Order: sequence, then C-alpha cells, then structure tokens
Amino acid sequence: MKHFKQVSIIGVGLMGGSLGLAIKNLPKPPKIVGISRRRETIEEAKKIGAIDEGTISLEDGVKDADLVFVSTPVGVIVETVKKISPFLKEGCIVSDVGSTKSSISHNIEKFLPPGVHFIGGHPMTGSEKEGVAAAKVSLFKNAYYILTPTSKTDMTAFKRLHSLLKFIGANVIAIEPKKHDELVAAISHLPHLLSAALVNLARKHTNEKENLLLLAAGGFRDMTRIAAGNPSMWLDICFENSDAILKEINEFQNEIEELGRIIAKKDARGLEDKLEEARVVRNNLPSILHKDISQFRELSIPVEDKPGVISDIAVTVGNIGINVEDIEIVHLTERFGFVKLIIADSQAAERARTALMSKGYDVELKSVYERDER
Repeated sequence: MKHFKQVSIIGVGLMGGSLGLAIKNLPKPPKIVGISRRRETIEEAKKIGAIDEGTISLEDGVKDADLVFVSTPVGVIVETVKKISPFLKEGCIVSDVGSTKSSISHNIEKFLPPGVHFIGGHPMTGSEKEGVAAAKVSLFKNAYYILTPTSKTDMTAFKRLHSLLKFIGANVIAIEPKKHDELVAAISHLPHLLSAALVNLARKHTNEKENLLLLAAGGFRDMTRIAAGNPSMWLDICFENSDAILKEINEFQNEIEELGRIIAKKDARGLEDKLEEARVVRNNLPSILHKDISQFRELSIPVEDKPGVISDIAVTVGNIGINVEDIEIVHLTERFGFVKLIIADSQAAERARTALMSKGYDVELKSVYERDER
C-alpha cells in the first residue's frame, strides 16, 4: 500500500480526535493536521496527541493532504467539501464520518475536481460525551466502519482507505449509500428517537409528589442512554434521512400496535412467541471473537480496471454483512488485473464467493493458512 504522508482532519472533536489518536498510534504514522474554528480545540488536540499540527485555515490544512476526513455535523459536510475542493491536490482522498450518506455522496461527486476521490464513511461507534477531551485511541477497535463506494469510486483509492481503517482496528463493510441510509434508520436513528420518546413519556407521568424518574432502574436507563446525545446533531441527521426514518417509524407503529392487540386479547401464547422471537434475535447479535488464521480465506477475482468495479465487488460482499480483512489489487496490464479479498471466516468466504459468482465474476477461493505454510 502506498502510505499516506499527511492526513488532515476537519473537525477535531470526539470522532476526529479519536481518528487522530488511532492513526498516530500506528507504526510510522503520517503527519496529522487538525483543522478547527477554535484555536483552543487545536491546542487541546495537540496536547492529547491527536494531531501534530493545527490550523483554522481550510486551505492551509488540506493543501498537502493525501487523505482528508471531514468530521463535521452532517448538515455542513457537503458545504465543507465544496470549500476545500479548490485546494486539494490530485490523488487526494476525501471521506466523511456522517451517519447519512445518499445525499452527501451524490452532491459531492457532482463538483469534486478530477483526480480527487470521495468515499463516504460512517463509523458505527461513538459516545454520549462530546469534544476532543472525550477522544479515545480505541474508539474504532472492533467497531464496524461502513464505507459507501459508488459507481465512480476509484479502485486504488478505496483499497488505500480500507487498509488504513483496518490498521486502526475497525471491521470495514461496504454498503451502497441508499441502502446504508435505510439500514441506519432502523438500527440507529429510530432507536434514538424511541429513546427520547420514552424519556419524554416518563416525564409526563412525573410531578413533584410522584417523581417516577427517581424509580428508574437498569432497564429504563439502558434503553434511554442514547437520549443523552447532542440534540443539534440529531436535527441534521433526522432531516437528511427523513424518508427512511419516517418509513421505520410507520413500521414500528405497526409492531407496537400488534403487541397492543395481543395484550388486549390476553393472548398469552402470542405474546410469549413475540417476546421469545425478540430474545433469540437479541442473544444472537454478533459478538467479537478472536480471529483464527486457519479460517482465513482469499478470494481472487479477475477484473477490468475501471471505475465502479471495486464498488460492485465490495458492496456485493458488504450487502451480505461480511467484513473484508484486506484488499489487494494486482495490476497485470494497464486495463486488467485481480482484486484479492481476505475474509477471516471460511463460511463467510463461501457466501461471498457465491454472491460474487451470481453477479458474473470468476472467483477462486483458497486458504490463506495453507498458502503461507507452503
């Protein structure tokens, strides 16, 4: 992999500061330049070791960057990339950390200069705390980090960003921008709104003589923890992804109304089935396991080197929930070569191979462990 010499981070708060810390923790890290409107934030980020240098100037901060992370509120990501685009050098990769993707990716790709590459990103991690003081070097360790390549995504740029994110410990999955927004509406955006609604409902039952919130136990606290998030951030998210969120709200209303009907009928069997179904699904949520190299598999795919190929391959695998450990691009000629994917589970590799072959790819599957032992 061609190493990054400079990584610039616009917005050195919780997410941007944690990216800086994680990248600085790598062997032979690149120079990290932080960009913030507040000099106090820059000084604090330098003090904790999240950045090497800082500036309030967008031009000075990005002009020499090989990679730029835009870690700003969702509502100003497109505007921020538009401001920096005249100053980006050829070959620069731009990514963001916003939790909505379709509108952002579509708009940025319309104005980005030739030779500059945008790849949308969304780390599925965070904290109720805000600011660079809350940044952690381990924030991305074993967390899912979604990339949203499109038909315009450059193959080499995607591989470079993917590799860096793997190096800081993230589990990287590629998903189409529109599907990403639909998924996070269900698993992230709706839960936050439900959490806020539950807290507000409890507050309505509270008065000076009957303070219900004082009785709140573990279950209530667990379900409403995310209601402590920054409201202004959630305004941008909800309006950017309103179509998908409204669809999920409607589906949730149907679910809760069905539960209401079951309870009204005193249908013990029906209620037990619903609760058991939820219990099984919850208990089988993915957990982080130690990786066994004997299970690692390599998928080798001959391809034509053109925009959209890496997006199609990565999204095909990401859509079935498979994390790719590494990507290698082997150029045989200027137009043809191989994309090699490393997957850390033999069964997942077989599923990925089947999915890719159904799209018309010729896929060779072999064991990384056996290859290394020869």
